[in-house]
Amino acid sequence: MRKIAILYLVSCVLYLVSLISCPEKSTGPDGIAVPTNITIELVSGNTIRLTWNCKSDDISAFHIERRLGENPWQFNYAVVDPDSYSFSEPFNPNSDTLIAYRVRTIIDSDSSLESAACVLFPSETTPNNLSVKQIDLQNFRLHWQDNSIGEDYFAIDKKTGAGDWRFNYILLDENSTEYIDKAGSSSDTVYYRLSAVAGISQSETSPVVSQKLSALSLENLYFGTDNSLEVMTWNVQNFPRNNDITISSFARAIQSLDIDIIALQEIESSTGFYSLIDSLDHYQGFRASSAYASMNLAILYNTNSVTIDSVYEILENEWRALPRSPLVIEGYWKNNPVIVINNHYKCCGDGVIEHGNTDDEEYRRYRASELLENYIQSHFDDQNVIVVGDLNDDITDHQNNNVFQPFINQSNAYMFADMSIASGSSALWSYPTWPSHIDHILISNELFDEFNDTRSDIQTIIVDNYMSGGWNEYAVKISDHRPVAIKLYFQP
Repeated sequence: MRKIAILYLVSCVLYLVSLISCPEKSTGPDGIAVPTNITIELVSGNTIRLTWNCKSDDISAFHIERRLGENPWQFNYAVVDPDSYSFSEPFNPNSDTLIAYRVRTIIDSDSSLESAACVLFPSETTPNNLSVKQIDLQNFRLHWQDNSIGEDYFAIDKKTGAGDWRFNYILLDENSTEYIDKAGSSSDTVYYRLSAVAGISQSETSPVVSQKLSALSLENLYFGTDNSLEVMTWNVQNFPRNNDITISSFARAIQSLDIDIIALQEIESSTGFYSLIDSLDHYQGFRASSAYASMNLAILYNTNSVTIDSVYEILENEWRALPRSPLVIEGYWKNNPVIVINNHYKCCGDGVIEHGNTDDEEYRRYRASELLENYIQSHFDDQNVIVVGDLNDDITDHQNNNVFQPFINQSNAYMFADMSIASGSSALWSYPTWPSHIDHILISNELFDEFNDTRSDIQTIIVDNYMSGGWNEYAVKISDHRPVAIKLYFQP
């Protein structure tokens, strides 16, 4: 999260009938006094009244400026007589759209600077559902519901143990709904609360939440957010390899990760797959059935954020290059069209491509990349495409033996979003028993800007760190692969 480079001088807790006072500002052009001591209140249930003082002679009028929600300021919204120091208009106390006001002093044709902005925060605009969740051995994730339209930022207060509250501990951008905070203590309970702020006005404070660092479990996993599209690939070896134990552990991990679209490989059991769906909240899915030895591809999607138009297999006749036909998902994430292509390339080989040899494992993977790239160019040339899967090879190989060269050669059209993982520490690779990084996420150039957003991310999710038995427990209960996930932020 980005901090807002702003500090405000006064924070006044405002209830529906309470008043807000604004500090004096300097005079404007030609020494014209700025209106001060502005108060705002709700009168008669549905009327808002703004009042102020002004120490100046020969006042011609006062000009009211008004901003509705996130819209631009309306200059000269209203003109008030010089002998009147108040302004009233109808107000909907049940609205979540904030109305901000500023006042200017007018003398002849000259104007003062605008006063500080004041806002009435109905109780319905208080941020609520604040929660705190431990996500690793040091950090908490705060999450809340933004109930106001037009706030300038959110202010979080923090208290550790029996210490004092740290007011305005962190200030966050408007429309924020989460923050990752380092606990700062392994022995004390940490407390949080927050409020929305607009101008010098502040909403009521949310109820206090608290948390203390403890041992990790699958419930502490974290990746998905309300404001980003997440896509994850996960080879769940011979699912469900340990029957109900696998289904239960896998469901706990998925529910905690809260990812929008999950591409799965090696889903052997149809019964097990639909039992998994039954155990999940707000997820649906589809499993293919054409793969040899039932090593089928499947998808899960979050019905709260994703609408699926169609799911289908492609390149079904290219079984030599693609023994598992790619599974395409076409749909929308919050009105943003997206296409995800799930894959499971042929395994094994000696690391050398024997071009033209249809029995050579590397050539079969190389040919799979060629076919897939051609299909994307022919069918999804200008669309948001994400190619994921267990691709069974390294993207860092030399170009002479890199089975992904058909994509890598077109760096203006495609990007392996996980290249930094593949070229980094082996501790973060997706297939640690080799060790190698063979589970990949490729994006088309239509998504380059979204991936370059500073908030976007790609990770190998180290699920085994969240199990008391570590890798040994993970490998027995879930898989020999770790999942890889991408987080993309779209511009509004």
